[in-house]
Amino acid sequence: MTVLKSVIYKSSNARIVEPYPLTRTLLVKPKDAGKPLVSFLTERFSFVSSEEWLRRIEKKWVWFDDGAAGPDSVLKSNQIIYHHTPAVKEPSVPNDVQIIRVSENWVIAFKPAPMPMHQGGRYYKNTLTYILEKAGYTNLSIVHRLDSVTSGLVLLSRNKETANRFQIAFSSNKVEKWYYALVKGSLKESITVQASIRRKKGFVFECGDNLPGAKPAETILESVCTDGGKSIVKCKPVTGRTHQIRLHLREAGLPILNDPIYGPNGDSSGKRLQNHSVFLQSSALKITEYGIDEAIEIPDEWHELFKNSS
Repeated sequence: MTVLKSVIYKSSNARIVEPYPLTRTLLVKPKDAGKPLVSFLTERFSFVSSEEWLRRIEKKWVWFDDGAAGPDSVLKSNQIIYHHTPAVKEPSVPNDVQIIRVSENWVIAFKPAPMPMHQGGRYYKNTLTYILEKAGYTNLSIVHRLDSVTSGLVLLSRNKETANRFQIAFSSNKVEKWYYALVKGSLKESITVQASIRRKKGFVFECGDNLPGAKPAETILESVCTDGGKSIVKCKPVTGRTHQIRLHLREAGLPILNDPIYGPNGDSSGKRLQNHSVFLQSSALKITEYGIDEAIEIPDEWHELFKNSS
């Protein structure tokens, strides 16, 4: 395995894009039919208030494929919602995307945090896929995802055939990967966390036993170092559920120190924005049959936190 030195992902430079016009489209799924338009938009885009959505509807910035939208509109199944913004102002992100390795069929990149993988919510141009496309890496397919607040190694395919092969590799557990996390608490020996996961509300998930609709999830946690009050933990996800590592660390009594949702002082109401990086790094990817074997070290700044507290 090629182990790269710790990647500096806490950027001193921010990537800022000029405001630009953008029209988004949303397809109404059958489960959302019958919902009031304003309630649906407020739930889907929690960072915009219902009052603001009413203002946008009054300005004719929101409409349907089958006609105009009004403040009392109710959604229909398979209806398309158009939402226009004359001047999108995206939040800035770290200007630290790095290409780690490239082949004819795939790209391994370092994604800084906070940065989304792809378009959604408040982000379009300040996303990993958009930045890579502008750098000349077109037609990329996302093989696995990192949360916006998580930094580290990401594998992307350069064609559909490779994407399909990678999906099979991930689903059949032929991919070895691990993360490093800086957490509150002490871990002195390896443990395995098994706790099912389901969506709680919006972008917030929850885990536990006997939760209706929850999917099985398993993570292996190994101690790297500890000072009794905090620890660096190697996390090996056996399954790949959304927010799995963050939830399972909390379940084990080892919440990520600065996690705004699942951390020691986290707010799981869904109202708090995840707009800064957390101490979680995707640190290794290995798929033997495709010659992929990359790893990066623990961030230097984490070690500094231990030195400063000793």
